[in-house]
Amino acid sequence: MIKLYNFDELRPEEILNRDIRAEKNVEDVVDGIIAEVRARGDEALKEYALKFDGAKIDDLQVTQAEIDEAFANMDPYFLETLREAAANIESFHRQQVHKNFVINEKPGIVLGQKYTPIEKAGVYVPGGTAAYPSTVLMDVIPAKVAGVSEIVMTTPAGKDGR
Repeated sequence: MIKLYNFDELRPEEILNRDIRAEKNVEDVVDGIIAEVRARGDEALKEYALKFDGAKIDDLQVTQAEIDEAFANMDPYFLETLREAAANIESFHRQQVHKNFVINEKPGIVLGQKYTPIEKAGVYVPGGTAAYPSTVLMDVIPAKVAGVSEIVMTTPAGKDGR
């Protein structure tokens, strides 16, 4: 049930007062999962995929054959639409790229700015009943434009383990 409030009838402390007990429980659960994955690696990930997603996974990495199959089964018009969206997103984000510069207008004074992209980025793409390829485009393309050299994408497996 959603509870509606009239903003004018609330005191600031009522707006800002949040019950953080639930958040603490979530943090404890997540901390336990992270510790388990650090300790047991891929085997723990496979067990959590089965527990949370009902997916029995043999291989955590998507194979080239699976990628080829996905492209072969894709509507060509949809693929063209994705490519057009990707080009638009890239064009937009190229305008945001900062340039390195050095100013040496007075003897002995050197000023400048250097932008260095992070080396690696992780991208999570939600799964479930709907697929959102826009999430991939909007997460990966800006990172690539910024110069991130390695991007790892994760998404939950389907019930079939793919």
